[in-house]
Amino acid sequence: MARLPEILAVVVNWNAGDLLEKCLEALLAQKEVDLEVVVVDNASSDHSLRALDRFPQVRLIQTGENLGFGRGVNRGVATSKRPYVVALNPDVALQKDALALMAEALACEPSMGLMGPQLKDAEGQIQASCGMPPRLVDEICRKFLLHLIFPLFKFRRKRLRERTEVGWVTGACFMARREALEAVGGMDEAIFMYYEDVDLCLRLRSAGWRVFYVPEAVGFHLGGGSSHRALSQMLVASEASYIYFAEKHLGRAAARILAALRPLEMGMRTLLWGTLFVVPRYRTEARFRLQAYWRILTCGVGKFVPSGKLKEDL
Repeated sequence: MARLPEILAVVVNWNAGDLLEKCLEALLAQKEVDLEVVVVDNASSDHSLRALDRFPQVRLIQTGENLGFGRGVNRGVATSKRPYVVALNPDVALQKDALALMAEALACEPSMGLMGPQLKDAEGQIQASCGMPPRLVDEICRKFLLHLIFPLFKFRRKRLRERTEVGWVTGACFMARREALEAVGGMDEAIFMYYEDVDLCLRLRSAGWRVFYVPEAVGFHLGGGSSHRALSQMLVASEASYIYFAEKHLGRAAARILAALRPLEMGMRTLLWGTLFVVPRYRTEARFRLQAYWRILTCGVGKFVPSGKLKEDL
């Protein structure tokens, strides 16, 4: 009998509510895999951890503080030596054969260091969960909000239907070869949240590993329950990660150009969401977004980077 692929699944949880239970239920229903599951909880204050009462086989790591996604993944990965690692958000529910198909893809292509499955939203629409490496011209267009008009500028995101080598896949769900992760030192812990997935993929590619989108494996990405609970803070975190990421991969000069365009972008976003504030269905989201844009404009974002690697705002 063929040996089942040994997989470690790391779920990073922060106030995910009922979504964590759905995620774990889907993981533990996976077929044809030898699976170990660990939940890394970033000091949740909601009821989400009650889900573990149903799943005693799931290990829990309580960090005592919000480490962010990348540090949470690294903490979970360090607890096991299994050759395949799948990291996912608690708002992702995988189809029953997804992990077996992902592991098969890695096993068949020794140069594949990391891959991402096809992700669908709650309505079954395919999400743009992969893309090509970023370029400065695309990012400048993004600062002018041209990506809202021209899909070409959506951070080079793709909706693919065939297995394809790509520049990056989303961190909402990916499977990596442990050997590849260890070769690049895991996820960059200087990034609290957002862009850590693109950063990891780009570093893997620089180290000689290949990154693939594998649509045969399918999961449902039901929406970021955690980020919705703290939208204003998450938007600030995203901008902090963006500037750090831009300097690291596009160069310091490019990062300064993008930082210089930030007031224009925040002003345009403030105008857009200020207009939407009068619409009742958008009012709550608009309030949080306007708070975030004002904080970014007046206070900058450098202090949000928890590791201190970017102490000064660019």
